[in-house]
Amino acid sequence: MRRLLFHSILPVAVLALWQGCVYRAVPVPSHCDLNPVVLQSVSIEDTDCGLHDGRVHVLASGGTGVYRYKLDNGIYQPGTEFSDLGAGSYTVTASDENNCSDTVKIVIKNKNGVNIELHTTDAGCKTVNGSITITPVNGRGPCTFKINGGQFQSGNTFANLSQGDYAVIAKDSIGCEASQSVTIKSGISFAGSISPIIQNSCAINGCHNGSQFPDFRTFKNIQDNAALIKTQTTGRTMPLDGSLTQTQIDAIACWVSDGAPQN
Repeated sequence: MRRLLFHSILPVAVLALWQGCVYRAVPVPSHCDLNPVVLQSVSIEDTDCGLHDGRVHVLASGGTGVYRYKLDNGIYQPGTEFSDLGAGSYTVTASDENNCSDTVKIVIKNKNGVNIELHTTDAGCKTVNGSITITPVNGRGPCTFKINGGQFQSGNTFANLSQGDYAVIAKDSIGCEASQSVTIKSGISFAGSISPIIQNSCAINGCHNGSQFPDFRTFKNIQDNAALIKTQTTGRTMPLDGSLTQTQIDAIACWVSDGAPQN
């Protein structure tokens, strides 16, 4: 990869790209790294089918000062409870006074109606080999299914899916619905695909092998800089000689879009 030089100059660390002298400011470790917010769900109360009487209680720890909480893309509130929830999946976020945050995913189920279990297969990188299989639990059959606002169908498997997020809904014969959100990943392996690229093109003598920051022999440094690595390789400014193949560039982009997991 194109050689990167991180040179510490307080209060920021400055990133210089060798042989191009392009500089970017990179923040020093923040309070979020030193004192992270940790959010957990304390209790979940499911809803009656077709109603919105579910509730969830969450609690944050760590961080600094007073916490604020929000549900999905709603506004922040001081309270730790969200009520009047229908069946479905939700994301709760807690933020502290330094705007450090953590999230937790919540699923509200139907007490007396259909619920769903999901099985997914990976899509592959830049391909459409992904699938979602929806298994109804309880409810009154027969059930129908849909994803991403499409039409209901009797089949419970959706194939030929690309990497990305999907909204899944199952409906039973009396109109009770259950919904969840699910992510189809590419399945690109860090150990099998990404690490060899890093080790052979970047963590080399005179580059990120400990002689300059960040040291890409350490996974966390790679993960922390994953978005930058994706941007630079996609733009073919990294490595300097442009030696990566399109397949390697795509693999990096897909892995980062998967959340840069240590898989």
